[in-house]
Amino acid sequence: MRRVVLKNNDFQWIDVVSPTYEELENLGHEFSIHQTAIQDCLQPEHLPKQEDIKGVNFIIVRVFDENAPETANNVHQLTRKIAIFLSKDFLITVHRVDLSFLDELREKWEQSQSIHFNELVVLVLRDLLKGVIKSYEAPLVTGQGELERFEATIFEGKSTIDSVQNLYLLRRKMSIYQRMLYLFQDILIKLDSPFELHSPLLQDLREELESLCFLVDHTVESADNLLTLNLSLASYKTNETMRVLTIFSVFFMPLTFIAGIYGMNFDYMPELHWHYGYFAVWGSFVGFVGLIYIWLRRNGFL
Repeated sequence: MRRVVLKNNDFQWIDVVSPTYEELENLGHEFSIHQTAIQDCLQPEHLPKQEDIKGVNFIIVRVFDENAPETANNVHQLTRKIAIFLSKDFLITVHRVDLSFLDELREKWEQSQSIHFNELVVLVLRDLLKGVIKSYEAPLVTGQGELERFEATIFEGKSTIDSVQNLYLLRRKMSIYQRMLYLFQDILIKLDSPFELHSPLLQDLREELESLCFLVDHTVESADNLLTLNLSLASYKTNETMRVLTIFSVFFMPLTFIAGIYGMNFDYMPELHWHYGYFAVWGSFVGFVGLIYIWLRRNGFL
């Protein structure tokens, strides 16, 4: 569906939702958009980038999908692609599904038809890119809260296989957001050249994006630390279990040795017919256990 959101003087913003290949072809012919850019529009998993193709700025951004399932763990499931064609005369947005922040932008600029701005193209672009950046705020804040809960679970000793799997899934999501934000940062750097005169208008975007990059870096690092901590605690518990089993085996090794010898029942073993043989064996058991206990105690094993 093609919709003219804003038409003011010589500039217009056209929003295209779920177009067919033929519609994109016609759009390309009408606005002299290169064929390679049209083909990139059709690739749903294309990563963010910016290119200048024959006077038309071609930008691909990926916005967080608020309807993504909880189990989503890749770029295609967690984000939605928006293709932007930009020149001094037009701004065209192409996307497969409608997005809530675009609804708000369309409503805002449809009410501004009669207002004349000298920097209209930059203002629309700024609002569009700002909406993309803000879409990542909610999942990052949610991720921070989940990390705090995972941290409490680990330190309380209530960590389970499911909680570790959920922590890894969260870490994977955060790393995807991290990648998208840094690719978006590259786009803003490249936009400095064509919009150098309007750089102050884009400065707020850079600052907001930098704060989100810092937040996502911290979140990914914290998730990595929690995963490492969980592995360390699991290893510590395993070592403690092995330590207890080893101590028990040290106590029983000499006892098993003595019992094994006197359990062979050879006819010519004088201790078998000795009146105090049974008590002597028990005495040796107690003696060995006492000596081993003293030795373990002195060497810090108990």
